[in-house]
Amino acid sequence: MKKVALLALIAGAVYYQFFAGQPVGVYDDDGAPKTVLFTTGQCGEACEETRKYLVRRKIDFEEHDAFDNGPGTNLYKEYGGTGHMPLIAMGRQRVIGHSPGDIISALAIEFGPAHIKSRELTALQRNFDGNHEPRVVMYATAWCGYCKKARQYFADNGIDFVEYDIEKDRAAKRDFDTLLGSGTPLLYQGYTRVVGFDQRKIEKEFDL
Repeated sequence: MKKVALLALIAGAVYYQFFAGQPVGVYDDDGAPKTVLFTTGQCGEACEETRKYLVRRKIDFEEHDAFDNGPGTNLYKEYGGTGHMPLIAMGRQRVIGHSPGDIISALAIEFGPAHIKSRELTALQRNFDGNHEPRVVMYATAWCGYCKKARQYFADNGIDFVEYDIEKDRAAKRDFDTLLGSGTPLLYQGYTRVVGFDQRKIEKEFDL
C-alpha cells in the first residue's frame, strides 16, 4: 500500500507541476512566508535530523504526514512533493532531504538576511558585487572534474563568475564550511544555491 501511495504522490506531483503550473507558495493569511515540513513514519534519520535542525534554529514550522491519505497528502501534492522525504516548503523554496545548507539559502531568500546567522551572512556576501547585485560564485578545487565542466559551461555561455579555490584560499574554505559545503563545485548566485554541476538545475534556479 505504501508503494501504491508513493506512486500516486509522484504522479500527482508530476501532473501538478507540468499541467497545473509550478508548486504554489506557502504563505500565512498576512502574506508572510511559512515553513511546512513533510515527513512519513518510514523516513527515519533524515526526517528526525531535519526536524531537530529546524527546532535548533528556532524556525516556526508545521509538520504533516505526507502519506496520511488525507490533508497531509493533499498539501504535499499541492506544494510539489515528488515522493522524496523529508520535504520543506518555505514560501516558494523547496528543500528535499536533510540539507541544512539549502535551508540556510531558503531562509535568506524567503525571510531575508536578518533571519540567518551573522557568520552565514558574511559568507553569503561573497555572492554579491559592489552594488549588491547577485553574481555567480563557484567554490572549487583545481582537480575537481565537475568544477572543470562548470567552468567550461560558464565560458561557453558567456556567464561571468567568480571562483574560489577552497584548497588555496583559507577565507573561502572558512565560508565554504560555514555554508555547510560538503563537495565541489558548490555554486551560488546571490542567496540561491546549487550543489554540484547540474546544468538543468543551474538554468532553472539561476537568473542567467
